[in-house]
Amino acid sequence: MISYLRSIHQFEIIDATQKNPQAAARFLNLANRRRLRIFNVYCQGDRMYAFIHAADYAKLADAADKAGVTLEVRKTYGLPYRLRHYGKRMGFWIGFGLFCFLLWYLSLFVWFIELEGIPDELMVSASDAVYAAGLRPGTLIAAVDGPQLELELEKELPDFDLIKVSRMGCRALVHFSPSVKKQPSVPESAPCNLIAAQPGEIVDVIATEGAPMVQPGDVVYPGDTLVSGLFPGQEDKIRMVHACGEVTALVEQSFTESTTLRQVVKEPTGRIVTVSRLNAFGMDIPLYYNAPKGLFRKTHMESPISLLGFSLPISLRREEWHELCRTEKNLTADECIAALDNRLDKRIRARDALEVVSDIRTVSSMENGVRVTRHVTFLCSIAEEREILLNDGGEE
Repeated sequence: MISYLRSIHQFEIIDATQKNPQAAARFLNLANRRRLRIFNVYCQGDRMYAFIHAADYAKLADAADKAGVTLEVRKTYGLPYRLRHYGKRMGFWIGFGLFCFLLWYLSLFVWFIELEGIPDELMVSASDAVYAAGLRPGTLIAAVDGPQLELELEKELPDFDLIKVSRMGCRALVHFSPSVKKQPSVPESAPCNLIAAQPGEIVDVIATEGAPMVQPGDVVYPGDTLVSGLFPGQEDKIRMVHACGEVTALVEQSFTESTTLRQVVKEPTGRIVTVSRLNAFGMDIPLYYNAPKGLFRKTHMESPISLLGFSLPISLRREEWHELCRTEKNLTADECIAALDNRLDKRIRARDALEVVSDIRTVSSMENGVRVTRHVTFLCSIAEEREILLNDGGEE
């Protein structure tokens, strides 16, 4: 393919066979010393022919003079020469213009949509939500409103706190960040109480609006009122406000992980297979015949293709498949404990807390394995709003 795109000359080496049979060999040796790549050398009768790239043909003059041979171009190949031939036809330029216009027109649309941060069990529902929000292959780029899409997706997918929509050329990327589920906030115009969302020991109460119902040292449970939005008013009437403030407490939680000493692990064999894929207009086209069989860990690098500054709906993906093999391995107790600590650290960091006050680890043995338990005390903000609803008699 690359050779076809380049200009190639087929030339004849004159006076190199019958008159001076050693001249051809000397000429080829001189060309090789000058790093001029001559290929497909062959003889036809008493004539000798060879091929060379057009850019290197003029450099052969010195070698030909020293070898005592004469060179003459017999035929030319390559796309540049074909373009010269067809360039005299008006239909060619009309077709080329239509092709460029088509590429420009297709670059105005989104053809690839990637979802990141989605667990496998939620991939189908997330894809349906993205399509329902109006983002699908073939959507006009000018019609993609990122902030509006993010709001619609956050309503449809409450399991995710942050949804970010970005675009690069004809590719749209939707990134999902999981969130801790929270109760919907109460409108500022509605009266509400601040209640405990989780059990804990009160550390500090700051009420900017409302009456504090607890003090530091008190132990509270989910649903207990922390800051009340009800005040006794004049003439035995109750005044209601939107309670606001910050209540922090010490919250204890235990995390446990266990594993066996004998495990099946995936280890690299050192074999790496490199393949390429072409993504065109939303279709994935593999540029290889048979996919390697076995267990692999894949990494890839995407290279968007552009023409004259316009991003085309085509990209080339280069993938590296690192072969893995499953082997049974006996781990030591220390290795198992280190692996379990890494898992527990991730779970603790994912906890919605202001800080970790204490972390006590206990390790216990079990049959053919170990168990690690972490007793952690967090400093958390435990207040959440709950609207005050009154019945017909005026009572809560």
